[in-house]
Amino acid sequence: MRILIVNPAFTRDLGHGLERYMLGAGMRFPWSLLKRHDERPRYAMFPLFMAYAAALLEKENFDVRVIDAVPLNVREDELIERVRESQPDVLLFEPNAAIVDDTLRLLVKLRAVTPAKIVLAGTHATATVRDLLAHHEVVDFVVLGEYEQAFLQLMKCLREGQPVSGLKGIAWRDERGGLTIGDRAPLIEPLDDLPFPARHLFPAYFDTDMSVYRDGFCQHSPSYHMHTSRGCPFQCNFCDRIQVLFASNKQRYFSAARVVDEMEAVKRAGAKEIYFDDDNFTTNKAHVLALCDEIVRRKVGIPWSAMCDAIALTPEVLKKMAQAGCIGIKFGLDSADAQVLHAIKKPLKLVNLEKVVATARDLGLKTHMSVVLGLSGETKETLQRTFDYSCKIDIDSVQFSLATPLPGTTLYSMLQSQGGLTAKSWSEFDGANTTVIRYDNISREYLEAFMAASHTDWLRAKFKDPRWVLRQFRFLARTAASQGLPGLWQRFLRAVQLLRGDAKEVRVAGELKTMRF
Repeated sequence: MRILIVNPAFTRDLGHGLERYMLGAGMRFPWSLLKRHDERPRYAMFPLFMAYAAALLEKENFDVRVIDAVPLNVREDELIERVRESQPDVLLFEPNAAIVDDTLRLLVKLRAVTPAKIVLAGTHATATVRDLLAHHEVVDFVVLGEYEQAFLQLMKCLREGQPVSGLKGIAWRDERGGLTIGDRAPLIEPLDDLPFPARHLFPAYFDTDMSVYRDGFCQHSPSYHMHTSRGCPFQCNFCDRIQVLFASNKQRYFSAARVVDEMEAVKRAGAKEIYFDDDNFTTNKAHVLALCDEIVRRKVGIPWSAMCDAIALTPEVLKKMAQAGCIGIKFGLDSADAQVLHAIKKPLKLVNLEKVVATARDLGLKTHMSVVLGLSGETKETLQRTFDYSCKIDIDSVQFSLATPLPGTTLYSMLQSQGGLTAKSWSEFDGANTTVIRYDNISREYLEAFMAASHTDWLRAKFKDPRWVLRQFRFLARTAASQGLPGLWQRFLRAVQLLRGDAKEVRVAGELKTMRF
């Protein structure tokens, strides 16, 4: 039985040889970036959940193939032909809100070339399961929540010709059109039961070069993504990973020995850096310290970075991380306004964030901060306060995004009940480009213009700080050591584009907009 796991690439033609490419599986929320039509993306995250699912299937002797079209820039016509020639029995997709409509249109085309069963999984499919099954006959099954083991059980039933009625975590439509939505399967525990992700199958059965996965924060290439845990104890009102995918704020952990086993394996496979793409790497001090001790004890010798937080992280833990090979941390500010932080239920104290940044700087760690514009209670004043704070604090890079209320979250439910959603289609739920929230004191045009200018204005502000500029040369030296002149040249071009504020007048949905690229 052949299973084909697909992460399709969707783009929006903007004219002038530019396009907006949409990121799918592997992303925490809907996001897009601009690129030239003939270029491969400069940013593409590794779809870890798909890779775990593939590993479980291989372990049970399924024939598994993968097509991750995003990093390979595989166009729709080629993707359809690749699916046709693969002759799969089952197709698995993990669409987010911004690409679900594109995915459904693609599935109709795929149905014309393959009789394969079509399965959707992930946060958006879980939150909108009734709509997907009731209105889209092309979808045969939806796997709910954390899907790897539930999907495996579904595949076993289909292979053996057994009924799926007793399975947990599965939703389907019967022959008469009736919907059955099963109870969720239990969360995977212990996580050590999962095999290593099947990286050897990615990005595609016809191209297994893992270096196509790029995160600009990482300082060495290729960088490999890993999990050391799943979940987060905090309950930010916009986070669909905790509220929908896991439907729990319980955090679960891989054992330190298991994590280091995988670190050694990816190092042998050619990784030059590891990025721990946890929901929150640093909430459990004991877990982090135990992992650092194991890394040091076994002399793994590979640099790593992690998705952290500035809530529970302490200077003591940061120092231990640095001793164990950590060279960079990401964390979320989201807002610098206390009332906005309270409204989104994020228990962040700016004084602690400032201690984290100062300690990281002293230890030589690269820091990256994420900021969300347009959160609950936002005004023009709070937007400016957050932006000014982002410029003032001594971080090395930043990501601004637009607040995106995703189905299944308390933010989405609140806005829906208040008539606060403006979107006419799911494709507008793009945190890089479009706001879908109606504000009392901010116009859509103002917020989107603020977002469009934010990265350029931030970088221009940072270039006025000679200490910041000098520090970047240290990080660029690491890049040069592993990526050579091509890696430096890419970063140089990107910086020039941002500093110049390169823009084109392009037509989007019939309207002229200024797009930075």
